[in-house]
Amino acid sequence: MNPAEQLIRQKFLQYYLAHNKGFYLPPSPEEREYGFLLFKEKFMVRHRAFRDPSLLLAAIRDLVPAHIYFSTAYYQQPTAPMDEKGWKRADLVFDIDADHLDTPCKPEHDTWKCKSCGILGKGGAPKVCPKCKNDRLEEQTWLCAQCLQHAKEETSKLLEILYSDFGVDPSDTHVFFSGHRGYHVHVYSNDLGLVGEEERREIANYVLGQGLEPELHELEELKSGGTTVIEGPQIGQPGWRGRMVAGIYDVLGEEGEQVGLSAAQTRTLMAQDRDKLFGRPFWSSVKGIGLTTWKALSSKAVEKRSAKIDSVVTTDVHRLIRLPGTLNGHTGLMAMKVQKERFDEFDPFNESLAFYGNMKVRVKDSPQFELGHRQFGPYQNEEIELPSYAAMLLLCKRRAEPLG
Repeated sequence: MNPAEQLIRQKFLQYYLAHNKGFYLPPSPEEREYGFLLFKEKFMVRHRAFRDPSLLLAAIRDLVPAHIYFSTAYYQQPTAPMDEKGWKRADLVFDIDADHLDTPCKPEHDTWKCKSCGILGKGGAPKVCPKCKNDRLEEQTWLCAQCLQHAKEETSKLLEILYSDFGVDPSDTHVFFSGHRGYHVHVYSNDLGLVGEEERREIANYVLGQGLEPELHELEELKSGGTTVIEGPQIGQPGWRGRMVAGIYDVLGEEGEQVGLSAAQTRTLMAQDRDKLFGRPFWSSVKGIGLTTWKALSSKAVEKRSAKIDSVVTTDVHRLIRLPGTLNGHTGLMAMKVQKERFDEFDPFNESLAFYGNMKVRVKDSPQFELGHRQFGPYQNEEIELPSYAAMLLLCKRRAEPLG
């Protein structure tokens, strides 16, 4: 381990030695597998099980891992090899991460470097290097209020879909801050816990609005009295029909070019009384807007109203996911449960802090950031004393090195 990792591990150990509040444990914790990603050589220790929270804490204090996970699956023998565990069921889980969202702030704080030719870039990394076409790219990501606000909005959309379309009981859903750039939603339901990977893939596709065809949701052209009229779903209808119409209302406020409208069509739409537009059958009420354009608007509306989950996490019935109450090795912040009734006001940059006191570090480079109701940076090749929670963030993000 390098000096920065050694110091981070030492601080993590201090946190866990002082930790006496207990961790959030999921239902039937003794039927879960636990995994620990160590600092040293990024080695994963897994296939562990604990019948008592004190034994779990003792293992954490002994290993001092960078990341701590538990399985979404329930097993007959959680310590056995994977094909011998005896899968019983698995929680339905969703992961929403700003890394997977097209947030406009990424060029301000995220960078990437091609390991092959050395070219640098800002924002999210492309799939291949634009210069040498190599896919060996190294990313440096950051977290900001705008990133996490976008992730929070996507999480709220997900919860609305789960409650209204799938009939999930709100008491069965639990929301967690990941300690980095997003949120996890767990559904503890005996019925949903038994569904397999294919059914979970269908759930994920539904939440993402993938493969949704507007014509299958009552958007069509009809002949009436010798004229062609367009009919479609109405606002307030259940499921994606009503959600599609509400999404079109959102899209109408954007620039016409962004939704594939011509300048003339944009002027036609913007001349309408938007408050009344959805109070009547409107699909044929806007002259000059045909079925093709409405389909394009509907597709944009679906994109806007869908919840941007990581479908790989949802479909995996053996997934290991972060244990709330533990530290995220990417930030030094706590992964933690968020009460749903105060989700909108939850402040991850203040409520997830785990370290106090001050530390001296040499900051290589850092964008401006806010933590603990204080603003820091930007920094460039500076030696500075910072609150420990800010210094640990910079150390975990490999933006700083320890002093002394």
